[in-house]
Amino acid sequence: MTYPFSDLREWIHHLDQEGELLRVREEISLEPDVGAIAKAICEMNKRGGTAPGILAENIAGCDKKLAIGLDAAWDRTAMAFGLPKEASLREQKEVWLRAYSRYPVKARMVASKDAPCKENILQGDDVNLFKFPIPRLNTQDAGPYLLKTLCITKDPESDWVNFGMYRAQVLDRNKTSIMTSHTSHWGEHYTKARRLGKRLEMVIALGTDPILARVSGTRIPAEWNEFDFAGALRGEPVEIIKAESVDLPVPATAEIVLEGLLSLETNVYEGPFGEFTGAYSGMVVMPTFEIKTITHRNDPIFDHCYVGRGWTENVFMTLVSKIVALEQELKHICPSITQIAYLQPYVENCVVQGKWLNKTEPRRVMNAIWASQAVQQNKMVTVVDEDVDPWDAEDVMWAISTRCQGNTDIVMIPGAHCRLDPSVEIDGTTCLLGIDATKSREPFSRHSVSEWIVPRKEMEGWKERIKRYMEGGKR
Repeated sequence: MTYPFSDLREWIHHLDQEGELLRVREEISLEPDVGAIAKAICEMNKRGGTAPGILAENIAGCDKKLAIGLDAAWDRTAMAFGLPKEASLREQKEVWLRAYSRYPVKARMVASKDAPCKENILQGDDVNLFKFPIPRLNTQDAGPYLLKTLCITKDPESDWVNFGMYRAQVLDRNKTSIMTSHTSHWGEHYTKARRLGKRLEMVIALGTDPILARVSGTRIPAEWNEFDFAGALRGEPVEIIKAESVDLPVPATAEIVLEGLLSLETNVYEGPFGEFTGAYSGMVVMPTFEIKTITHRNDPIFDHCYVGRGWTENVFMTLVSKIVALEQELKHICPSITQIAYLQPYVENCVVQGKWLNKTEPRRVMNAIWASQAVQQNKMVTVVDEDVDPWDAEDVMWAISTRCQGNTDIVMIPGAHCRLDPSVEIDGTTCLLGIDATKSREPFSRHSVSEWIVPRKEMEGWKERIKRYMEGGKR
């Protein structure tokens, strides 16, 4: 099957046809309107609602269009993979799993005439971020941010090209900060460059097809190329072209491309920024990104996403891929796992369902998840049995209440790293929390009930019959 969306515009067209897009032609402001609209979409869709994505065509003080909320819905998450909008979580996970098995599908270099991102090339005094509709989303954010990014770098000691989704605070017409972490792949590139005394080249691509955006928000194995992994997801090569002023590939159909160099010494305070935890991050020292060249399509569309207290657009975009990456990492360590889920807030509250063989397995699962490189914010891990729905917070709380003893089934590990936890100690560490909410197993550590209640097998059939009666107006 040919992947249906070669760029952001084809994705927007498809959403429009499916009734998943609202074109707003009345004038709206970058602040407060964009942040309020984006949060409204996320709130309306967090329980499976149907609020559309927004294409704002009349931004006050700017002649560019802005898209937001395009990916802030579960049905649009399925559609981004080329699946029907009603596709299940399992079907979406299967798309990701196939990509791991057929990696790599090598990216294809195209000529400039076939690369719309080269339609306009700006350098020198023409480089100006303020020409684009970059909003400040939350009231205490330090400024406008680039969020839905492909930050592209290359290992200074090899040909390994990596891209990831990292926020960039706009500081000036040609300068941003860039969020980094020593545990991220691009952070490894930056650390090597500093050690070598070389400025690291970087490109920030904005406005891409929905697969590239999702891959950008997902950690794949080190030294894998995200362009080649996106090709494996799409089932066909991603088209790329060489940047104008740095030695890096860029998506040929990107709406906007920022090319430049990262500082070695010129660091700035970045933040505060409204995080997915629902709290603002503090101010941290981050490197600066000096933009030398901007290329963009004619009439570029600035694609943005909302980040804040969940559910928010980044969660809809990357939850499936993060679960698959974690499952791939753990499948040989803990084969008894049947499902991994996340409750709010996002990657800090993990629930693992399994068909456990003995009482030690839940502890091994906790430790494996805390040591994971695929998802590094797992502060809280709850382990449940197959008869508990890990996506249902009430079901999980039932298991904790009926299968957990506070003195034997709670695991606490103080002094741990969890960078975005808003409740960290003054030294920046957190306490990891594990909850074993599983049934007693041999050797019994507590009273074992004679049997757990299982609903009658006819229940599901009666659910369907009741729905039909209701639809037919019968009582």
